[in-house]
Amino acid sequence: MSEVSLIKQGLALVSSGPLHMTVNVSGRGIPLSDLARSGAMYALEILKQQADLLSVIKARVFDLSMNEIYPKAVNRMISAVSSMNDPSLTPLAAVAGVTSDMVADYVARDGATKIIVNNGGDIAIRLREGEMATVGLRLNLTRPDYEYLALIDRDCGICTSGIGGRSFTLGVADGVTVLAREAAIADAAATFLGNKTVVASPKVNRVLAESVYPDTDLVGVEVTHSVSALSQEEIDTAMNAGKTETLRLMEKGLIYGAVISVKDHVDTLGYFSKAIRRAKFESFAPIGNLA
Repeated sequence: MSEVSLIKQGLALVSSGPLHMTVNVSGRGIPLSDLARSGAMYALEILKQQADLLSVIKARVFDLSMNEIYPKAVNRMISAVSSMNDPSLTPLAAVAGVTSDMVADYVARDGATKIIVNNGGDIAIRLREGEMATVGLRLNLTRPDYEYLALIDRDCGICTSGIGGRSFTLGVADGVTVLAREAAIADAAATFLGNKTVVASPKVNRVLAESVYPDTDLVGVEVTHSVSALSQEEIDTAMNAGKTETLRLMEKGLIYGAVISVKDHVDTLGYFSKAIRRAKFESFAPIGNLA
């Protein structure tokens, strides 16, 4: 069975190992299937680059530096994660976002005016000629539904991390969604911010990462396995920790904003405070300024 298939005109799916991605490409409203398919094929090349250097991208980022012998995908992962200035992270914290970025940039040619690359929820968007995109936000990764919708008017990345996601978290957030100029940065920042929503509570069940996934890059690290009902004080502690770090990343110019959700308590910061709505509503709030 082919790893790449065309779901409908302009929308290709690629699925191989950890990679499960859709590539949606159009030009002035016309689906561009050939570009979508070529982007999906390119994703397989990126996956091979990453797999060939798995030992590197599983190392702590503070032990690494970009190297001209590394492929572009690996150097971009190292760069994005290094910007978080967190010694506990590995380049894998940006693996999905980097792949989305590279595919989106690869197909941003030949008349494409709207590109949405969704790599398991880590999304790269490229827009031209006044195009807009609507993105559903899952603030609880254990649920299939989208609770909020965000209206996007320019190139960016939107990524989410939290309990029940594809990667481990150290915090208690059900979901932290980040908007940044690139999906690579958004991916690393979502992981970083999710990790900061920590509370010391017997209601938080933590286990060694390798007990869940033996081939993890977080050997010896206790990760959040489950969280039962938290008190309002515990929720506030987690939310405030995430908010503090979000504001710091915004002040540094690394991200545009974030949405933090802990036990259905939601805080919107930066861009998201002005450009999202609940999915059941019909009109958007005004678009925030990303400049």
